[in-house]
Formats: sequence, structure tokens, C-alpha cells
Amino acid sequence: MQYDIVVAGGGLAGVLAAVSAARDGMKVLLIEKHGYLGGMATCGLVFPFMPFREKGSGRLANAGLFASLQKRMYELGGAPSPDSGSYKEEYMKLALDRMVREAGVKVLFHSLLSDVVRDGRVIKEITISTPQGNIRVAAPIFIDATGDADLTAFAGLDYKLGREEDGLCQPMTLCFRLINVDWTRYDRAKANALYKEMREQGIIKNPREDILAFKYPISNVMHLNTTRIVGKNPVSVEDLSESEMVAREQMYEMYRFMKENIPGMENCDMLYSANEIGIRESRRIVGHYTISKEDVIHAVKHDDRIARATYEIDIHNPAGTGTYHCPVPANDFYTIPYRALIPVGADNLIVAGRPISSTHEAHSSFRIMPITSCIGEAAGAAAALMRKHDCKSIDIPIQTLQDTLVDNGALI
Repeated sequence: MQYDIVVAGGGLAGVLAAVSAARDGMKVLLIEKHGYLGGMATCGLVFPFMPFREKGSGRLANAGLFASLQKRMYELGGAPSPDSGSYKEEYMKLALDRMVREAGVKVLFHSLLSDVVRDGRVIKEITISTPQGNIRVAAPIFIDATGDADLTAFAGLDYKLGREEDGLCQPMTLCFRLINVDWTRYDRAKANALYKEMREQGIIKNPREDILAFKYPISNVMHLNTTRIVGKNPVSVEDLSESEMVAREQMYEMYRFMKENIPGMENCDMLYSANEIGIRESRRIVGHYTISKEDVIHAVKHDDRIARATYEIDIHNPAGTGTYHCPVPANDFYTIPYRALIPVGADNLIVAGRPISSTHEAHSSFRIMPITSCIGEAAGAAAALMRKHDCKSIDIPIQTLQDTLVDNGALI
């Protein structure tokens, strides 16, 4: 079967890109390395959705297909309300399956992007490694939704990695869950005070400065986003392998600390950890526009905007302890420019999700799932316009793209 568009990566950005393109009449292939969709929301246990409303006014900033997913989750019983930031991953897997199947997207699970062929400014084909061997896939248009800009990097296109001064990326985190938690007796402030004291004494080795725990939508389950792996390259297979093992040691250390010291945690046990460590930051493409800290803190509205963003600059120290925060102005938002999705050097490639073109600081703001979901929806609609107009990715009619997104309920 011939495809108009191939999407690499089945995280939220990739799924919504694929659905968006198929909705506009395109034949779409979506490839995903796991046996289910959702990316960091499912395999990484990243939870909950970070804020998708303006701080202060509470006005909605991220809608469109992202809002459709939230509604589906609620209808399945996987979220407490139709616009909740809380969700259960197993229900999300099913909701995403239904979205792609209803849209007519062809999905190949257990398919790992392993090679890219580029001829000048054109991506000609990709290779996916599967249980039946390597398969080559050609298409006129590709969307890189791998999260780490793998397709872009494997094509030999330029990218940035980590912060500008030393190349260090934000820490990786292995999320995990504890069960048999008595929330009525858990005192967050006291737990953090003791954690800090024991970390300063060298008893706790985890470099994170505090315990980041959330109530999961099952009454006696605690979600922890509190391991911290610093100084490692998330796109180095050696560093990534070491990080997975160190993170599991940190998880066990946190479990023992909680169980042995914190009221309400005496009967807790490790329920499960994510299938893979969570990556906050890795490669960022070199695009036709680089989103900067100034765009974020001054709430800049671009003429070629394709999505809104309200989340703060949130940088977990790449070298150790501490987290830096810098807010978007209250009652406001900034926008993601379409130019930031287009790699310099390729005419038939669009990037969706967190690897779009930006500085290290700006990346820490738009990397969250509600925003990357909206970037994905825009990428899919843009790819459909490329196919219809037979044009380069950078040359699509922006007004038409914006009108399409607005007509479909997206906020730009």
C-alpha cells in the first residue's frame, strides 16, 4: 500500500499528527516501537497532564484533538472528568487505539526506526526493524514524532543537544507507583523535611531536592516522579542503559525511605515502574525559527502560530539538585510558530512534539504533553496541506493551516 504520510513515533504528538492528517483525507502509516500507543504517557508513566489552562484566568489553552482524547478517557472510565489532568494509562492505550482505527490510520507496532535515506533535501525512505526483519518504507512526506528527533538525526540533519553552555540535558526520571498508601496520614511537608535532612546527611543518594508525589486515581496508590539521573546523554545507548539501572536503585531507596519513616506508608509496596525511563530533553532540531526564553516570558504571538502554550519554564537541574521556574505572564499565553517545526535542510519533513527548534530554556516550557499534543495535530494538518498543494513543508499556506485547526476546535 502506498502512503501519503509516514509518522515515526506513536506518542501523543505522533498519534494526533496521524489522526489529524488522516482526517484530512490522507493515507497515513504510524510506526511505534512498543505494542501500544501513548509514548511517555503510557510507557513512561508520565502523570498527570501539566496545566493546559492560563494561570489566573483559567482559560483553556490546549484543545482540539487533545480535548477529544480527554473526553474519550472520561467516557471509558479512565479519567474523573471530561477535562481532567488525571488519567489511567491502560484506558489511554485503548482510547488511542480507537482514535487511530476510526481515522483509518495504519499502525505498525513493534517497529523501531533504525535508518533513514536522504537525497539532498528529500527524505526518500526509512528502515524499521521489526520481528519479521527490517522493512524499508518510502513516502512523499514524513513526520518525525520520535520524541528524540531520531528521524531528523538519522537523516544527517543538524540538531542541538542539551543546554547551550555544556550540552547537558535535563535529568531523566523513572516514574513509579506505590500501593497500600494511607493518604489520610501522609504529611507531605514532614516527609519532605525528613527526606531533605537524610539527603544532606548522605543517607539518601538521590540528587533530587524533594519528593514529588501525586495522588493517582486509585485511592491507595501514590505516583512518584522523584528519581533523578543527571549528567547522562539520553540518546547514548550506554548512558541510557546505565540510567535505567541507577534509576531503579533510586526507586528502591525511595520506597524503603517512605515505608520505614513516613506515617501512612508503613504498609506500602512497590506496584510497578515505567517500562522505560522518562526523558525530559534530548535532541532539538535546527529549524527555520528558534523559540527562545523571551518568546515564553513575553507571551509572544507569532503570525504563523499553530498552538498555544501556558506552561512555565521548568528546568530540573541537569547537573544536580534544584529546579528553576520562570512563569508565563498571568492570564496569557505564548504561541508555537510553524517555522519551528521545519528542519533546515529538508523539504518533506515536519517535526512534531518536544524536539522542535528552540533554546534549552524555552524547551523546558513547551515539552509537556498538552502542548506537544497540539503541536502534533498541527503537524498532521500541515502534512496534509503539503500533499494537497504539492509543496515544500516550509511553503504551505499558513492561513489555510490555521483555519483548518480552528475549524477542528484547536486553539492557536
